[in-house]
Amino acid sequence: MSLPDDTAHHTAIRVAVPADFAFDRLSDAAFVGGWSLGSMGLQPVGAGVFRGQSLFDGSDAHVEIHPNPALGLIDFAVGSADTRVPRIWIRVAAGGPLGFGADTCVVGMGAWRAATTTDDIWARTRTSHETEIRLIKAQLETLWAAS
Repeated sequence: MSLPDDTAHHTAIRVAVPADFAFDRLSDAAFVGGWSLGSMGLQPVGAGVFRGQSLFDGSDAHVEIHPNPALGLIDFAVGSADTRVPRIWIRVAAGGPLGFGADTCVVGMGAWRAATTTDDIWARTRTSHETEIRLIKAQLETLWAAS
């Protein structure tokens, strides 16, 4: 038996909105830039590339968003202006087949740790994602209620 290492993190939450509503918003850079603590205020800077700012240290974060509606999967390639790596993903699943309400969904977020990520930065990433999943829930449910 091998012991788990610390190369991935995952968190998930039930959200009281339909899956297609959640997926559409979570694929939109403007929405992502409103909850992603490491890349706030995403703005387009090139073909499919967005730049935001980290609330932690003010550094620029570059992001590509790759939605796959058939799988309910959104890959986020993150990094610098020159190099981005698909390290973050969100998965949206309809609530009905999971035994939850038809107008609900489950949103999961995962991350891979790069070999160069320090323990401190990795702890910050994990803690951020635990907070961000709650921001996602609150923001999606607020938008849904207003629609």
